[in-house]
Amino acid sequence: MEAIPVWQVTSISGIVLWVMFSSSFNLTQKLRSFIQPWVTQHVISDTPLILQIQRFQRGLWDTLFSGLSCVVSVPFYTTFLPLLFWSGHSKLARQMTLLIAFCDYLGNTIKDSVSAPRPSCPPVRRVTATSDEKENALEYGLPSSHTLNTVCLSGYLLHYVLDYTQSRDGATFFAGLSMVCLLVGLVGLGRIYLGMHSLVDIVGGLVVGMLVLLFWLTVHEYLDNFIISGQNVTPFWVTLSIVLLFAYPTPEFPTPSFEYHTAFDGVALGIVSTEL
Repeated sequence: MEAIPVWQVTSISGIVLWVMFSSSFNLTQKLRSFIQPWVTQHVISDTPLILQIQRFQRGLWDTLFSGLSCVVSVPFYTTFLPLLFWSGHSKLARQMTLLIAFCDYLGNTIKDSVSAPRPSCPPVRRVTATSDEKENALEYGLPSSHTLNTVCLSGYLLHYVLDYTQSRDGATFFAGLSMVCLLVGLVGLGRIYLGMHSLVDIVGGLVVGMLVLLFWLTVHEYLDNFIISGQNVTPFWVTLSIVLLFAYPTPEFPTPSFEYHTAFDGVALGIVSTEL
């Protein structure tokens, strides 16, 4: 029988102790009572800016920004990620899947912990062109998951391409970084234009996304080596997945966020357990 590494026991025990401590002292509610009023005030004060941006609304812009929002949506993931596996880029596909799952869990944890509202509609006009967007509108606002996910996925994809091609050319790096910044900027602007988020949500998503990307670029090689050749991989990941379900905060009012996390939690478990 394989010995269970100490770090795995420590990690799971730490999360369990945090759940017990948080539940005993109502930490989620205390955090919410401190942060929610501040965020709500910013959402209200950002409304004139949103209305000014929406003065330029046209059918073309509605289509463009709705299309860009699909770049980090469930329909996109279900198409893009399998293509990466089928094309032979298993490492990239595995890392992207786990990164999405991590972003989804962290972003939705913050959303439901703070439980801050989206821009009020009316006066803001909310454009929900797809059923996926209509479900997204039922979630809380801070941070913008679309901004967070775009930063992480496009940033990691740029890192992978530069590393895979062994490119050391400054012009190539600058061109790739410019494309990433342009995509992130358009997605963030689009979320405001569509009435889905206020400026504070976008800034929150941008900050959290950059922190997550920096963290992921630090640990992704260790994580991949663990999945491929580590000890006790599947039992550890099953336990971690279950514990994280209990660690998820209870929102002020029910939202679909927990369901999204649970679905991606299952996908990540499948990827890890089969060592794809």
